[in-house]
Amino acid sequence: MARTLIGLAGLNPDAVQLGRRLKDAREYVGITQEEAAAHLKVRRSAISEIEAGKRGVGALEMKSLAALYERPTSWFTGEVEPPVPEDVAFLARTVSDLSENDRSELANFAEFLRSRSKVPKEGK
Repeated sequence: MARTLIGLAGLNPDAVQLGRRLKDAREYVGITQEEAAAHLKVRRSAISEIEAGKRGVGALEMKSLAALYERPTSWFTGEVEPPVPEDVAFLARTVSDLSENDRSELANFAEFLRSRSKVPKEGK
């Protein structure tokens, strides 16, 4: 028996929201639909249907996509919001590849920027 999707224009609003979050996360990490499909071992059109809310996502698929997109599964379902802003999360992922010495230098630079923003500017 075929599953019936309900909601606006015949789509389940929760499925549409999940699809939107999956698409945003995929684009954020710079992965194409083709790459995501290869990761799941499905057709590219299946990723397109998932992102449009036209196809459901199984638990194992969700777990696999969450790992690929570097997000907890609860973020996709709307149970929790990301603990840090997107740009900070991006910086953290980027910095994690640096050497310990480079991360230390970056921490020093961040402290410099923080202290600079606390100094009153001339004429203010």
